[in-house]
Amino acid sequence: MSNEMESGSSLAEDAWTVPSITAAVASSDQTALDDAKTSSTFDKSSSSVDEAWAKIHALRSKLAADVITDPVAADNAYNFPSFVSPYEPPNSSAQPHQSYKGMSIPLIYCDQTASQRPIASIENYIQSTTMPCHANTHTNITYTGSQSTAFVSEARQIVGECTGARITGKASLDSVIFGGNGVTGVVAILVDLLNLKGLVSASFATSNGGNTRPVVFAGPHEHHSNLLPWRESGCEVVPVPECIDGTVDLGELERLLQLPQYNSTSGRLRMGAFSAVSNVTGLIADVDAIAIILHRHGALAFFDYASGAPYLKMNMNPNPIQFASYAKEVGEVVDASKDAIYFSPHKCFGGTSTPGVLVVKKRLISQTNPPAVSGGGTVFYVTNQDHRFLSNRIERYEGGTPDGIGIQRCGLALLAGRRIAKEYEQIAHSINSNGDAEMNKFPPKTLLEYECSTYDRVVAELKEHAPNLIMLGSEYGNVLDSASHSNCVGRHLPIFSFLIRCGRRFLHYNYVCAILNDVFGIQSRGGCQCAGPYSQRLLGLTKIVNGNEVSNKANRSIERALLRSDRPCELLRPGYTRLSLPFKGIRDEEVDYVIRALIWVSKNGWVLLPQYRCDHRTGEWRHWSRCGKPLGKSERRWLSHYDVLAPSTNQFGRLNNNTTQSEQDEASQNRLDQAMKNADAILEFSRRDPRFIAEVEKMNTADGMLGDSGDGGVDNTLEDLRWYVYQREVAPSLRDGMDEVPETFDDDKLMGGIYARMDGKRINNDNSEMEVDEVRADEEEKKEIDVLTLLNSSMEGLFSFKEGDHAGEASFDEIKAGFEEGELSEACEVFHKGRDEWLNIEDFIRDVEDGDSDASAASRKRDLSTMFGSTNVRVQSTASGISKSEVANIPAAATKREKKKPSRDCSQWGQCSVPHITPSDTVAALSEYPSDNMDSNTDAPSLKLATEATKPVGKESNKSKKNKGKIKPPAKMMRFITQAMIQWDMIQDGDRLLLGLSGGKDSLSLLHCLLEYQRKLPIKFDLEVCTIDPMTPSFDPSPLIPYVEGLGLKYHYIRDDIVERANTAGKDGKTVSSLCAFCARMKRGNLYTCARKNNCNKLVLAQHLDDCAESFFMSVFHNGFVRTMKANYQINAGDVSVIRPLVYCRESLMTEFAKANNLPVINENCPACFEEPKERARVKKLLSREETLYPNLYDHIRRALIPVMHDDSTAIMRSYTETALAKSRKVPPKQKEEEKRQDDMVVDDSSAPSCKNNQNGSTASTSLASASEEELIAELAKRRAEKYKLSGAMKRLDDNTAEGSIEDPTGQMCSLHGGDGTIPCRELME
Repeated sequence: MSNEMESGSSLAEDAWTVPSITAAVASSDQTALDDAKTSSTFDKSSSSVDEAWAKIHALRSKLAADVITDPVAADNAYNFPSFVSPYEPPNSSAQPHQSYKGMSIPLIYCDQTASQRPIASIENYIQSTTMPCHANTHTNITYTGSQSTAFVSEARQIVGECTGARITGKASLDSVIFGGNGVTGVVAILVDLLNLKGLVSASFATSNGGNTRPVVFAGPHEHHSNLLPWRESGCEVVPVPECIDGTVDLGELERLLQLPQYNSTSGRLRMGAFSAVSNVTGLIADVDAIAIILHRHGALAFFDYASGAPYLKMNMNPNPIQFASYAKEVGEVVDASKDAIYFSPHKCFGGTSTPGVLVVKKRLISQTNPPAVSGGGTVFYVTNQDHRFLSNRIERYEGGTPDGIGIQRCGLALLAGRRIAKEYEQIAHSINSNGDAEMNKFPPKTLLEYECSTYDRVVAELKEHAPNLIMLGSEYGNVLDSASHSNCVGRHLPIFSFLIRCGRRFLHYNYVCAILNDVFGIQSRGGCQCAGPYSQRLLGLTKIVNGNEVSNKANRSIERALLRSDRPCELLRPGYTRLSLPFKGIRDEEVDYVIRALIWVSKNGWVLLPQYRCDHRTGEWRHWSRCGKPLGKSERRWLSHYDVLAPSTNQFGRLNNNTTQSEQDEASQNRLDQAMKNADAILEFSRRDPRFIAEVEKMNTADGMLGDSGDGGVDNTLEDLRWYVYQREVAPSLRDGMDEVPETFDDDKLMGGIYARMDGKRINNDNSEMEVDEVRADEEEKKEIDVLTLLNSSMEGLFSFKEGDHAGEASFDEIKAGFEEGELSEACEVFHKGRDEWLNIEDFIRDVEDGDSDASAASRKRDLSTMFGSTNVRVQSTASGISKSEVANIPAAATKREKKKPSRDCSQWGQCSVPHITPSDTVAALSEYPSDNMDSNTDAPSLKLATEATKPVGKESNKSKKNKGKIKPPAKMMRFITQAMIQWDMIQDGDRLLLGLSGGKDSLSLLHCLLEYQRKLPIKFDLEVCTIDPMTPSFDPSPLIPYVEGLGLKYHYIRDDIVERANTAGKDGKTVSSLCAFCARMKRGNLYTCARKNNCNKLVLAQHLDDCAESFFMSVFHNGFVRTMKANYQINAGDVSVIRPLVYCRESLMTEFAKANNLPVINENCPACFEEPKERARVKKLLSREETLYPNLYDHIRRALIPVMHDDSTAIMRSYTETALAKSRKVPPKQKEEEKRQDDMVVDDSSAPSCKNNQNGSTASTSLASASEEELIAELAKRRAEKYKLSGAMKRLDDNTAEGSIEDPTGQMCSLHGGDGTIPCRELME
C-alpha cells in the first residue's frame, strides 16, 4: 500500500472514471452524427457545433446506460428498463374487474431530487476493489483494517476537494463529518457540536427568560431537514421572506440582522440556514451574497446543498479575489466563506445508500462538550467510574462503526460528478467559432448552464401546449441573464413541481403520479416534498398579518381536518406533483417523451379518472385492478427469496457496447413512440367504454366522504376545502364526449382550499379587509375557549354523555343506573371533567367509584385550548346564562389525535414531554398483583411465572395450584365469553379442552380466561395447550414453553417444518401458491391429530368478533357466499368439536389485556405476511372507517352473524343457492319425473320416518307424525345440509381410502398434498 493513499490523496480518481466515456464519444460514427443533425434535440449549424451536440448526446446516453437495470425486466436487447402496467395491451378484450395481464411500458426514472439510482460503474468498482478488503475501521494493524481506514480517509479527502474545504496541512480550517440519514442526520450533528440546546437552557435559566438564546435566520425555501432541527433545538427561528422574483430578500435579511434584538450587541449566537437550491422549484440562491451579509453582521453562514450538490459547485472557501471589485465598491473586507455546508450524497449520480455529509469550520467544533451520541470510537479512556472523550473533532462525532461502503460510494459519486462536468466542458469548448454559427445555437458552456436551459425549454413548451398545467415558481421567469452570471443565480435547475387544472379544481397530485406511472412509466412524486412552509406559500395557503406570513383560514381548516376530523380526509393534504430531468441518468429522447406525456396528461388525464379509486385514509389513487395489490399479482420482488447458496454473478449488467449510438437512439425512440401509441389507444378505449362511467355516476356522498356528514346531510365545511376533482364530477363531460371539462381555463372559477392560478398571479396577501376578518375570527375563537372553561367549571355534579346521535347531561348516579338497566349501552362515552377527556362508560364508572375525583385529577388537566382546537365545539353566551347545547359533541377520536400529534409552536420548540412517575404510582401499580405471585427479588409477576417453570409438573403445592396463572381478565371480556358459551353450548361437564396457543395476544388472553373459568365454574373440565412451531426463523414460539409450564398445564409443543414442506406440496411437486393458506391448513391438521391422541374432545381457537366480521365480508366480496367462522361445530370426522369462545369479543379487549398484564406475545414475521396491503387488512380498514360513522357497527354485525355462525349454516345456505340455480339449468326428463314422484309420495303414520333430536348432546328418535314444528324444521335443514356438506368441510379420508376416490360435487377440493395430519383447505373457513 502506498503512503500516498494512506495519507488520503485521491488516487482513485485516476483509477476510476466513467467507463468508456472518452472512447464512446471518440467512436461516435458518422451515422450518429447524421442522426444528430436531423434530430430535434440538436440545432443545425456548422459542423463543429453539430459534432459537439452529437458528443454531448453520446455522453448523456452513455450515462443513462450506466444506470443499473434488470436484464430480465428489460423489454429488448438494449437493457432499456421496463415494468408491467395495470393497463391491458390495446388489443385486449378483458372486461372490468377481470384479471388483467398488464402491458410492458418503459421505466423512466424522474425522481432524482429525492434519490438517485445506482450506476454499474461505481458498483462494479466497489465490488471488485473495495469490498474484497472491507473490514471495520478504527485499526491500522491488519491489512483489511488498514485498507478500509484508508478508503474512508480518501473519501473524506475527495469530499474536501469537491467542496473547496481545507482539511489537511497547516492551513487546515475545515472538517468533514459523515453521519446520519442525509441532511437530517448531519444537521442534528451540527446542532450538537454547537451545543445549542445547552445554550438555550442556560438562556432560560437566567433572568432574561430566553431573550439571549441563539437565533437562526431561515430562508424562504427550506425543507424540513433544514428547519425542524433548528426549531427543536430551542433556538429562535426568524424566517427571511422572498423577493418578488422568488429569490431570498437580501435587503430584508440585512434589516433583520440590524434589529436591536438580533444585532451584534445582543449577545446572542446568530446563524443563517439557507438552501442553495429549492427542492421544490429548483431555484438557485446567491449563497455568496448571503454569506457576505451574514458575516458582515457577525453571524454564521450555514448552507443546505441537499438538492444543489448534484448540480452546483460547492465552495467552502471562495477566493477573495473574485470579490475584489465588490469589496472596493463597498469599502470593506468581504467574507464569502461558508461556516458549514451539508448535503445528501444519495441525491448525486451513483450515490445511492450513502450517509449525510457535513463540512464545518474546525473552530466551531467544541473539544470539551460531550457528543449527544456517545459510544465506541468516541472515547479516549473508560473506567468503571469515569470516561474521557477523544479530542479529535471527527472521531468525537462519528461514534460507532462507520458506513464504510457508503462513505466510499459517496467519494466515487462526487468523483463521477466532477469527471462528467469536466468532460462536458471539454466538449463545449472544443467548438471552433468561425462565425458560421449563431451564438444561440452553441451548446451551453457549462453543465450547470445546460441544466438551467433544460428547465427553460420544458417550461416554455408546457406553457404553449399545456396551459392548464401550472408550473409552481415559474410565474416570474428568469430575471437574471445567465450570460453575466456563470453560477446561474436566480435561474432554475430542471426540478419541476406542478398542478393540473381540471374544471374548477385540480387533478389530485397522487392521481397525476399514478397516471404518469401506469400509462407512461414515468416515476414521479406527489406531496409537499418535505417543504411545507414554502409549498403552502406557492399554493396560496398563507397570508400577511402585521408584516408576518402566517397560515390563512383555509390552511388552518385543512390542518384541523387532517388532524381532528372523525372522518378520513387525507386527500385534503395540499401538495403537487414533482419530477426531475437532469443531464445525468436520463436520455435526450426521454426528456422529450416526458414533455409529451405531461402535455397528454394535462389534456386527457381526466378521462381516466373513472378507472381509479382513491383511499381517503392514505391519499393514494390506484387503478381499479390494483387496489389490493399495488405491485400487481406476481410482479413484486421479495428479499426473502434470496438464497446465499444460489449461483451469483460478480458484475452488474451493462449495455451491449457492440451497438452503435444510432442503433441505441433508434431503439430507444421506438419504444417511447410505442408507449405514446399505447396511451392514445387507452384513451380512445376509455372514451368509448361506458362501463366505468356508469360505476362512478352511482357514487354517492358516502363514497366522496368529504361531502357526507354521517346523517344524510352534507358537510359543507370540508367540501368547501376540497381542491381536487372526484370521478363522478368528470363523468358527465366524458359521457357527452367533450374534449375538456368545462371551466378548466377560467381562473376566476377556481374552488377549494388551494389557490394557484394559470396566469401566475398569487393570492393578494396584503388584503387588509381579509386580515381584519381573520384576526377577529382568531379573537372569537379565544373567547369561545374561555367560555368553555367557564362552562366546565360551572357544571358541578353533571357529566356530558353521548351515544350515537343521542347526547345529554346527567349525574353520576343517573348515568350508572342507566348503564345497569340497559338504557345506555357499552358504546356510550362520558366526558370526565377531571381527566378532561371522553371515557368509555365502564371506565368512567370505575374511575369515579375508585375515588378518582375531579380535585385529585386536576394536576393532570390539559390546556382546554388544545382540546377545543381539536373539535368543532361552539358555546354561546346568552342573557340567561351559558348555552351548553354542543358541549357533548366533542369526538373521542379528535381528543386522541390531539394527544398524539400536539401542535408545537415557537413557545414549545426545544421542549420535550417527559412522563412524571411518582413512587406512589409505582406502589399502586404493583399493589394490583397478588403477593403470592411476587418474588422478593423481582418487580413483575411474569418473572415469578418464569421461575416456576423449573418445578416438576404435578408436584406443586395446593396453594400454587390455586393461584397458578392468576391474572384476572377484565369483566367486560369475561361477560362476552360467558354469553357466547351459554348461547352456543361450548363447554360441558367432563370436557377435555385443547387450546391452540399460537403465542398471539388473542390465544394468550383466552388461556387466562379459561383458567379463570376453571376456578369459578361449577362444572369441571380439563385444559391442555398445544403450540405448532413451523420451524422458521421468522417465528419462534419456544419462549412459550416455560411460560405455559409455569402455569401447571399439560403442554404439547409440536415442531413441524411446514415451510420446507410447502416447497414441494404444490401442483406437480412445486411450491404452493399460497404459503399462508398452506401453513394454516397444516397447523389445523396437527391440532386435530394432537386432540385425538390425547383424548381431547374439543379444540379451542381464539378467533374474535373482528375476525368473524372480516371473514364474512371477504367471503361475500370474493366468493359471493354468506359464510364466516363457526362458533361451535363438529368436524366431519365426528371425533372433535371446535369452539371459539371469543366470537363476541372485540380485538381491542385482548390487545388491552395483553398489554396491561405484559403477556409474552410472540412476534411473528412470516414472509407470507409481508405483502401489503393484505386483503384482510383492507377489510379491517373498511370496517374501521364505517365504525367512525356508526359507533355501534360491531354490535349490529355480531347480531347479524349469529345465524351464520351455526354449524349447518354454510351447507343450508348452499342448499338454497343450488336450489335456485338448478331451476335455470336443463334437467333430463327422467330425472325430473323421479324428483316429482318422490315429492308426491305419501307416508302413513305407521311407516313414518323418525327425526333425530340431538339437542343438548342427547340423541332421541321421534316419529315424523309426532314431531314438533321446530323438530321438523331442524330435520329438514339437516337433510338439506347433508347433500352439500362437502362444500363446508370435506370428509376426512380413512386410512384405507384413496385420496381421489371421494367425489366433490362442488368442485372445491384442495389440490395441495400436505401429507399426514392434513385437513382440507375449505375446513379452515368453518
